Amino acid sequence: MIRPLVFDEKWKVPVGSLGCCWKESGAQSGAWDKLFPKKVAVQWHDESQSRLYSAEVKIDHKRGEEIARNLPPYTVISSGRIEKQPKPKLIVGFGENGEVTVWISNASSEMNKTGRILVELGSGQATWEHFDPY
Repeated sequence: MIRPLVFDEKWKVPVGSLGCCWKESGAQSGAWDKLFPKKVAVQWHDESQSRLYSAEVKIDHKRGEEIARNLPPYTVISSGRIEKQPKPKLIVGFGENGEVTVWISNASSEMNKTGRILVELGSGQATWEHFDPY
């Protein structure tokens, strides 16, 4: 379970449980009227490892802003529909050994889409402490 993501120590995005797959935005939340973040702080617990992870990852916000302003379209394969003005997706991924990676994309996943981009904007390694869920 993931606690809320905290961007720039100013605003939070609720998350809860993990989404399905690495590099996809399966558990989505939205944010509007916010500056592109420079860092994200996160905590999550992994009951299978009895660990509480904590990390703060710097985000290349200048590169992220540029990409977000110039997102390319993507095509939905099944319908042929072209999404000409995709909304930026900021994806935060968690590895099983405490890795944290932040990407920006024009689509939530590659499923049924062509033309998706996925650009890494930051990564880091979490620290952990023992966590007893009981």
